[in-house]
Amino acid sequence: MFTKVQLRILYVFSFLTACIVQVSAHEFWIEPTKYQINDNIINAHLRVGQEFQGMALMYNPQDFKTFKILSGSKNKKEKVKGILGDVPALNTKTKLEDLLIIYHETTDKFVNYKKFQKFKDFVSEKGYEQLIQTHLDKDFPQSNFMESYRRYAKSLITTSSASKGKDKKTGLLFEFVLDQNPYTNFDSNQISATLFYKKKPLPNNLITIFSKYKNSKLSVSNVKTDEKGKFTFETESGKEYLLDSVVIYPLKSKPDEQEPIWHSDWASTTFLVPENNL
Repeated sequence: MFTKVQLRILYVFSFLTACIVQVSAHEFWIEPTKYQINDNIINAHLRVGQEFQGMALMYNPQDFKTFKILSGSKNKKEKVKGILGDVPALNTKTKLEDLLIIYHETTDKFVNYKKFQKFKDFVSEKGYEQLIQTHLDKDFPQSNFMESYRRYAKSLITTSSASKGKDKKTGLLFEFVLDQNPYTNFDSNQISATLFYKKKPLPNNLITIFSKYKNSKLSVSNVKTDEKGKFTFETESGKEYLLDSVVIYPLKSKPDEQEPIWHSDWASTTFLVPENNL
C-alpha cells in the first residue's frame, strides 16, 4: 500500500515521463501479463513507448474516460476498478468468460513541439505527410506550438480453450475490430480487420503492425486500409501483436494563446496468436 506522499511522487513521475515519451515515441497500448488465463484473474499494464516497449502507467482515474471489459460472446461488460497508484493498472477478477475485450479511452493530453522538424517527422511516420504543407498554408507557427491527443486502446484475451466469441465494436471513437477470433483461428495464418472512426470504416489509413515472440526481436510492417476500411495481415503462432493507427487534423484555435492547433486520435489493439489451446 502506497503512502500519500509516494502516490504524489508516482503521479508526477508518471505524468512527466509520459509527456517526455510522447515527443519521441507515440504508441499507447494495453499489455496483459497473460493473454490466456485460466483463473479469471486479469493483470494488464497500460504502456506508452516505442516499438512495443515502454513504461507502465499507474491506475489513475483522472487520466482516463473509459476503462472496461466487454464479453465477446455475450452482451455483458464490467468496469475496471482500482486504487490510485496500482501497477499494473488492471488487476481484477472477472465474472466474464471466453473471449474478453479490454478497452480504454484516455482524457486529452498535450504536447509542445518546440521544433517544426519534430512535427514533420511525426506526421510523415504516421502517413500524413500532406499536413506539412497544410501547416505552412495555414501560416501556423513553426516552433513552440501545441497538439492535443487522445488514445483508444483495446486488448483481446481469453479465459477458455474453446474461446467462444468475437471482437466487436465497443463504442470507442477510434478502434480496430478483428474479423477472426485469434484464439480459435488455428486453420489460417492470416487475420483480417476493419478500422472504424466515428463508427464508420476508415479508408486509406496507415496501420503499423508490431509483432514479437516473448523476449525476441521485434518485427514491424505497414499496411493501409482499403476503401472499406479493411486490411489483412500475416500471423504466426506464438506471437504477440500490436496494431496501431492515427488520425491527425487541424483545430480552429489561437496558437498565440498557446491553444493546440493540431489534434491526433490513436487506436491500438493487442492480442496473442497462441501456439496451443489452453
